[in-house]
Amino acid sequence: MTDCTCPPICLPARSTPTAPRRRTSAIVAIFFACLIAGCNSQSFQYAQEPSMPPAPIVPPQPPLAPLNEARLLNGNWMATYPGGPLRVVISLDPMLRGRNYVATLIDGSKTIPAGQVIWRGNLDPNVPGLVLADQVCADNGFVQARMVKARILVRDPSHFTEELVDPKDCRGFPVKYVRVGPAPTAPQRD
Repeated sequence: MTDCTCPPICLPARSTPTAPRRRTSAIVAIFFACLIAGCNSQSFQYAQEPSMPPAPIVPPQPPLAPLNEARLLNGNWMATYPGGPLRVVISLDPMLRGRNYVATLIDGSKTIPAGQVIWRGNLDPNVPGLVLADQVCADNGFVQARMVKARILVRDPSHFTEELVDPKDCRGFPVKYVRVGPAPTAPQRD
C-alpha cells in the first residue's frame, strides 16, 4: 500500500518514525534538482555579447595651416603716402570672386584726389602674406596717371607695407599702412 497524501509525489508508506523526515528530505531534494536543472537551461544563460570590431586606425592629421594674414586686409587704414598720413579703405571687389582687394583713398593728396581707387590686388596663391597689386601712380594734379606693379607685404593683421616692383616707377614708396580700429579675427567671406 502507498501513502499518497501529496498528489505530485507518491512514496511508499513506511512504518518507521523517520519516514516523514525522509519524505520531506526527498521532496526538498527533488525540488532543488528541478530548480538546478531549470537554471542550467539555455533560457537562463547569459547571451554572449557580440564582439565589437576594432576601431579603424586613423593616421595622424597634419596640423591646420596658420591663417594667411593677407586675408584680413579689409577695413580702415592710415597710409604714409606723400602728403599723408592719408586714410584708405580696403574692401573686396564685389564684381570679382575670390580675394580681390580694392583700396580707395578717403583723403585726397596733391597727386591723387579723394575717392580714387589707388590700388587693386589679389592674394599670391603660393606665398602667405603677399598680395600682388596694381598701384596708381600720377604726377601732381592726377596728371599722367598710370598703373604700376606693386607688392603688399603683410606683417600682421594691423600692419603691412606696399612696395613697388620697380622702385623707380613712382616716388614716395615704400608706403606703410597701420590699421585704424581693431583687426578682424576671421576673413570676410569672398
